[in-house]
Amino acid sequence: MFGFFGNKNKEVQHNEEARITRQPMQNEPRPSSHHMVPELETFKKTVVGSREYQQDECYVSPSKVLAANKVTRVMAIVCDGMGGMADGEKASRTACEMMKAGFQKIEKAKEVNIQEFFRSGIKAIDNVIYQFPKENGRGSGTTMVACIVENNMLYCASVGDSRIYLISGGKITQVTRDHNYKMKLDEMVRAGQMTPEEAASKKQKEALISFLGIGNVSLMDITQPIELKLGDVVMLCSDGVTKILSDEQIRKIIATEKIKPEEKAEKLIEKTILAHAKSQDNTTVALIHYHEKEIKRYNS
Repeated sequence: MFGFFGNKNKEVQHNEEARITRQPMQNEPRPSSHHMVPELETFKKTVVGSREYQQDECYVSPSKVLAANKVTRVMAIVCDGMGGMADGEKASRTACEMMKAGFQKIEKAKEVNIQEFFRSGIKAIDNVIYQFPKENGRGSGTTMVACIVENNMLYCASVGDSRIYLISGGKITQVTRDHNYKMKLDEMVRAGQMTPEEAASKKQKEALISFLGIGNVSLMDITQPIELKLGDVVMLCSDGVTKILSDEQIRKIIATEKIKPEEKAEKLIEKTILAHAKSQDNTTVALIHYHEKEIKRYNS
């Protein structure tokens, strides 16, 4: 899969004509019924913030109506290049482009092992970025979260601390883990190897312990498939969002019916910037909305 890896008089006339009730022409198709079909609708929004460079990269495939006689797949990707390393922008762009290219090769295939697709893709991308020229001994790196929805089944993959959330039935669930030093500390606390107080005193809790470009990447989250229900929203984001907004703040924006689906990614970004305008990180949100769409059927 990754081996390929006007005039006033005319205006008056127009207004007069507009008052005439339009009658359908003979043999003109007329709506005969309204039919509801499931759709996977995709949106994205990204901003630079107050940073000098844009190191986030994002891709969503076009929205699709589910078809009864074939497999339907959509994809979303968010990558966050690591600013403390050399060429984070190139790393995030490379990761996103490689994963996108891989998806486009399997997008219409009859059968795909999506978990293996993610596993092999992550290893291939990690190897390519690891080979980037080093600057002053520093390599390049990027986080990545990616998901594929196949019909109504959600598959997720993650390396680093960008996140995937599922908002379902008014509740929010973080699907992926943050691959940072805090995760290791929490594991040690659960194993009784460290007290919570000792863990809290440690520094650099946000330092990543896995990312693309680390070389021989082994720590990755590839989830079991999750069945989506109508109305569910899958959200991918960089830490520019999650360092500022709480899960509850995110949930309120995604779950509300007062904001149109196509405006929710923009609203999340807007709220993030307002809360931290002076030193806002690159910020990216991608959404997949699983819902029903009205289709009009016509008689010929």
